[in-house]
Amino acid sequence: MKQILVAVFAISFMACNNEKAADVAAEAKANVPTNMYGFTPGYSASFVMDDATNTETVLALWEDWKKGDLSPSRNRFADSLSLSLADGTNMVGLTDTLLKNMQAYRSSFKGMEIAVDAIFAVKSTDKDEDWVTVWGTEVQTDMNGKVDSISIQETWRFNKAGKVDLMFQAVRKGILPPPPAPTK
Repeated sequence: MKQILVAVFAISFMACNNEKAADVAAEAKANVPTNMYGFTPGYSASFVMDDATNTETVLALWEDWKKGDLSPSRNRFADSLSLSLADGTNMVGLTDTLLKNMQAYRSSFKGMEIAVDAIFAVKSTDKDEDWVTVWGTEVQTDMNGKVDSISIQETWRFNKAGKVDLMFQAVRKGILPPPPAPTK
């Protein structure tokens, strides 16, 4: 009798695990467009939603930026880093050097308020790479008290060790108005 109960338990356990694995596989199937209208993406069109852990990393990086001290950010980056900033600047090199330059720029502001509008993590299934995109706003106060605002979008790539190694940034001056209400 004991052996029968163990066998029933084992079969039930395996069935539940197989069902969960099937659910995960179904969820992880990329939603690739069937008609690309003649476009061939240079990187990928095959993405799925990813674990939220990397979004927490990007939010921590934004929080460090807001506070004005980037030193806690160091352990979230790979040893080398590539940054493509909104003004057209591309910075590639050792993370310690780039963080020093970023800290100098951040220190040129007296204050920084940040709001996150949206953040999500995705995985490129054909490249096996993890990305996070964040949209938000920054209200910057320079050392003379002049206030300026920007709408910002950043896309961050994570290496296999879970560290940021690449970031793309786009900015629009001013804060975007709220979107129109959905139509029915």
